[in-house]
Amino acid sequence: MQYRRLALLAAVASMSLSLAACGSTTSGAPSNNTAGPNTPVVGGTLTIGMKGDALTLDPMLTTDEYSKPVESLLYNSLVKLGPDQQVEPDLASHWTVSSNGLVYTFDLRKNVAFQTGGDMTAADVVYSFNRIMSPKLASPWASFFQSVKNVVALNDNTVRVTLNQPDAAFLPVVASFLVIMNPTFVNAHDGNLQRVEDGTGPYILKKWIPNESITLVRNPHYFIHGKPYFKEIVFQIIPSTNARIAALQSGQIQFAEFLDPDHFAQLDNMAASHKIVAEKYLSSEYHMFGFNTTWGPFKHQKVRLAFSYAINRSQILESAGFGQGTVTGILTPALSRWAIPTSEYPSYTQNIEKAKKLLAEAGYPHGFTFTIMAPPSFPIDESSAVIISDQLKAIGVTAKVVPTEWGTYVNNWVKHDFESFTGENGDWTDPDLAMYAALHTGGSTNAFQFSNSQVNTLLQEGQATQNFSQRHQIYDQLQKLVVEQSPMLYTFAGYDLFGISPSVKGYVHVPGNAFQTLASAWYAKP
Repeated sequence: MQYRRLALLAAVASMSLSLAACGSTTSGAPSNNTAGPNTPVVGGTLTIGMKGDALTLDPMLTTDEYSKPVESLLYNSLVKLGPDQQVEPDLASHWTVSSNGLVYTFDLRKNVAFQTGGDMTAADVVYSFNRIMSPKLASPWASFFQSVKNVVALNDNTVRVTLNQPDAAFLPVVASFLVIMNPTFVNAHDGNLQRVEDGTGPYILKKWIPNESITLVRNPHYFIHGKPYFKEIVFQIIPSTNARIAALQSGQIQFAEFLDPDHFAQLDNMAASHKIVAEKYLSSEYHMFGFNTTWGPFKHQKVRLAFSYAINRSQILESAGFGQGTVTGILTPALSRWAIPTSEYPSYTQNIEKAKKLLAEAGYPHGFTFTIMAPPSFPIDESSAVIISDQLKAIGVTAKVVPTEWGTYVNNWVKHDFESFTGENGDWTDPDLAMYAALHTGGSTNAFQFSNSQVNTLLQEGQATQNFSQRHQIYDQLQKLVVEQSPMLYTFAGYDLFGISPSVKGYVHVPGNAFQTLASAWYAKP
């Protein structure tokens, strides 16, 4: 998720595969469970192993991957995204959209309370929109709400949002970035929500021991009757992957996410012996190789396209990604409603002679030398840089890999101070979110300084088009055009692997928000 973290810094600055099933119980399961394994019951403590500690409990300022899992159990939005990435009701029970796509009217659930008391009303929704859009807050998500003209409370239970222009990604944006906050609580803490919260979510913050654990307790007044089921959820900080695996195997923790493909075989073996359930989901993120399109040879589209023909993406996946994943474009197959097959990209078939011909046409028949900025703290991306460097030798190009400390890497990325780099991007839920900011001229995450009038036009049409079929055609065309223009080369998407105790039932994976449905999970009978 590292490139996405960079994208957020820049914004501030400007199909599942189940591997196993049944098994033994864990120490966290409740001892008084008398229900059957498929009957949800209240009880027990779920301990989640986390690689790092959260940085904040303010979702409107969150830019790290360790805060969001905690926040997803503390707050709600108007709508949410389901497992199939379709928009579903959350705090809004119903909504309508005007025929011109400019006016969204949300009917709110009744009897929703904030955790410190007081009913949630339409005024709180208006406040939350205004807070995330406020320049004073400087939220990294504010740019995604640029289409919002105004937000008005029609009564205590109805909110009207008017847009400046049609924005087909508006509901996914709301689901992904907006949470409903209590203005009285926020003001009482002078806007500092780093260590406090007052959401409407299924759990309430009980205790936070920095770099050790975060403990949440069940919200007895949650608006969905009977939920959540765990009495407590503890986020236990365990930086070492090997230590998290050992804790999962011993029952010290009952849930953990693993992103390092070199550990997948060990987890698969544990699942095969029924010690855990290992569930693998194709990631909506992708690994990539990006160009500074204002630097030297990379100003030329034919040079960038030559590189696309020269590299072998399958080899990069096999070597850097341990074969765990799939070759991808800008939209990974995890976004199954939108992604087109990579077989539709001619340059994905390695063709050294074609690459040499394109280089010659661009004025570089004898190649050139350049650098690849790569972060050693993310081994997959450093390994990808080394493999790409080796592959480019076949077309007479010399690529020097420059291992770059993370802080320097971030600074260089934000300032566009690089010739090329390897990184990771994605975790988006809509093609507009995946493409517009990164590829539109002057986009807030367009570190490539890429500019193409045809891409700009299609991005604007995709954002303004409401009809799904028409919108799909636009993004089909965009995916092909972007691969041809090659401001970055997409290599592969990996897997997210979740190790889960066999006694945990009811978990459903939601791409991009993998922890939110733990509110619907429970312990089966020991």
